[in-house]
Amino acid sequence: MKNFRLMLCFLAVCSLVTSNICKGDLVFSIAQSTPSSSSPLLQGEANAGVFDIFVRSTVANQSFLGCDFTLTLSRLDGTGGLFASGTNVLMPDSSNPQGFIKGTFDNGPRAEVLYSTIANQTLTLGTSDSLLARVVMSTVGATVGNYSMRLSELAAIDNGFNSINSSSSGTLSYSITAVPEPTSMLLAAIGVGGVAWKSRKRLLRNKS
Repeated sequence: MKNFRLMLCFLAVCSLVTSNICKGDLVFSIAQSTPSSSSPLLQGEANAGVFDIFVRSTVANQSFLGCDFTLTLSRLDGTGGLFASGTNVLMPDSSNPQGFIKGTFDNGPRAEVLYSTIANQTLTLGTSDSLLARVVMSTVGATVGNYSMRLSELAAIDNGFNSINSSSSGTLSYSITAVPEPTSMLLAAIGVGGVAWKSRKRLLRNKS
């Protein structure tokens, strides 16, 4: 009987340790998708850039049921562009009546969006980034310059509706540049043509 009790205690401790090991923290991050890498967004474009929000766990096989976060631009007056639309990628059939990204931008474009969603069934996250959501930025009325965006008010739950510690990888910097004027583009084209012509003449002279 004593050995049996010891065995039960041992199994209980093992179960507690295992559950603690399996539960990790979530890390949210943002990346510029279009234009690629850190290329500047063109001023005055309705669909100037696409930004992706990712989520990953610090351990493998982390159960994941839902999350909230706020995505905010460094300039709220539209100077640094505005979010024009948003898409829930990881959980598109949310059971949350509010769902997806707040108001589906019905009052947009806006400088701050609230993402809130619960999956219809438990998902499993690993240590690699999973694409969670995607937002499109408009630079109509924006000013040329360097700006940033950040994630805040992070919250997440597992399949038991237990809170999961969450953090962000930090702010993301981006820039907006002016669209080249037609005259500048023409002069650039003439310059390239001139270089090509000189190279051709040099090549013909060398052949003769």
